[in-house]
Amino acid sequence: MDFSATAIELHYTQVMQTVNNQAKDDDAKGPEVVVYFDGSCPMCSKEIQYYRGLDKHARILWEDVAGENPSCPIGYDQATLMARFHVKEVASGQVFDGAAGFARVWLALPAPWRGLGKIATFKPVTWVMEMGYRLTLKVRPLIAHRFFGAR
Repeated sequence: MDFSATAIELHYTQVMQTVNNQAKDDDAKGPEVVVYFDGSCPMCSKEIQYYRGLDKHARILWEDVAGENPSCPIGYDQATLMARFHVKEVASGQVFDGAAGFARVWLALPAPWRGLGKIATFKPVTWVMEMGYRLTLKVRPLIAHRFFGAR
């Protein structure tokens, strides 16, 4: 993979062109992704609430997997979906988790999030985001307790 300044600049130019084209097409298209989230986690719920507020065109279906009998994608169970963030693309049925899942959510949101989603799909960026996400998972109980009063 080429990580030269020219390759990065070319990727950035392509991302910005795509973002500009997509920003013109912000009319409702229907759901693009399904987000599976842990509604029993106060930190997770707060973040999902923020994203829901941005999803003015209903491009995202929100599935709280903390309740009884959640709707899980084929091959996944409730424990797996609660352990990490998961997102399913509606068109392809492909499931992404962790940082790649966040990138898919951002792609479904309006600008500037859509542009950040395109940048986040660039493999080196996804890798760095995944490392941050894994760290967050390790300290999530502490954060939830400290800032959200969770037990």
